[in-house]
Amino acid sequence: MKQLLNYNTNYFTLDHSIIETPYDIGTHIHDCYEFFYFVSGDATYYIEGQAYELTPNDLIITNTRELHRIIFHSDAQYERKYIHFHPEFILYYQTDEYQLLKYIEHRKLGHLNIIPANTVLKTGINKLWEKIENTCSGDTPESRILMKAFFIQMLIKINQVLSKYNNSLIHDHKFAPKIVTILNYINNNLDKKITLDILQKKFFLNKYYLSRTFKKNTGFTIIEYVIYKRIIWAMELLISGKTALDVAHTVGFGDYSTFFKAFKNITGCSPSRYRNQLGK
Repeated sequence: MKQLLNYNTNYFTLDHSIIETPYDIGTHIHDCYEFFYFVSGDATYYIEGQAYELTPNDLIITNTRELHRIIFHSDAQYERKYIHFHPEFILYYQTDEYQLLKYIEHRKLGHLNIIPANTVLKTGINKLWEKIENTCSGDTPESRILMKAFFIQMLIKINQVLSKYNNSLIHDHKFAPKIVTILNYINNNLDKKITLDILQKKFFLNKYYLSRTFKKNTGFTIIEYVIYKRIIWAMELLISGKTALDVAHTVGFGDYSTFFKAFKNITGCSPSRYRNQLGK
């Protein structure tokens, strides 16, 4: 991997890299918001049941609750940029009249995640991103202030674009309506037992066909998706102050041992440690 730029400050990260031989990026989430800028490659970006076939200058947006992964279809050189940021980074720019995260946060999961290349170029989002990169590379006293100013401008521009969109935006992307229904069911029933047999009976689909179709449309296995979504919910409950044992049962795990292993595998730390570090 060739790293062209990596900039880190409190609550904000920008990275620009080239990967000569790309490899699939497995299912994951972030504890922050992500703007992903695609430069080149041969890839599909999967988010919560939607499959976005990427073209240069596409911008992908995900929040802290959206599972996503990237699948590569060839060894074509892969170049991308991303920004990770936390709400604290823009805290002093929020007002009661204008919420900078409104359209990023309040979306149906897996919907309105993409600003296509033609819109990115037409609205000048690409130019603002370039200015952010240039100021991140600068070492003048005003560089950090300018970087944040350009980022706020870009965030406002993204909000303006998203405010004009509706769900027709996704009509070009490959997904099965039945899978979206199943995703909604899973998200609304994470505290209950969810198995292939249960889904087969409820949606009148052969479970083997369901497994193949779900993986094809989302990039995730059904069990993988259920576990990740339960862990996301568990993270929220732990932060609110609930005990790890109570959380394990609340989010649908049959026993604490299974919950513990899944939580540590996904987050990198134990539930109790996560609660102590971030909880109230």
